[in-house]
Amino acid sequence: MQDRPDAGELLKAIAQVLEEQMRETTPAPPGLKHSLRVAANLAQMLAREARLGAELDARERQRLAALLGVASAERSALELSAELSRRLDADPALARRAWPVLLEIVRGKLEVAKPGYDDFDFSEELRR
Repeated sequence: MQDRPDAGELLKAIAQVLEEQMRETTPAPPGLKHSLRVAANLAQMLAREARLGAELDARERQRLAALLGVASAERSALELSAELSRRLDADPALARRAWPVLLEIVRGKLEVAKPGYDDFDFSEELRR
């Protein structure tokens, strides 16, 4: 593992190169600018995941484990989500307690995938 630049910084640099190429390529062959834009966006997303992913995953596991009443260290977020899904099928009343937890998990995922959308006001959804 390298000290500097780390994986997130390298991905951010790749995204910047792609964005510069997109701006400089005029006129561009059909679809090239779109492809460059998509690739730059994916690199930015991976950079955010490299920076935030471990912390968000730990929080997700912790939240799901607390909701389910199990130890978070024992299972992955995917396993805990599957368990929650099974329990929701068996106990629809669990949905009321699960809703705010799931909204916070989604907020974390949006912070990686689509920054700016993670600050959406979920108050209306929480009233349901």
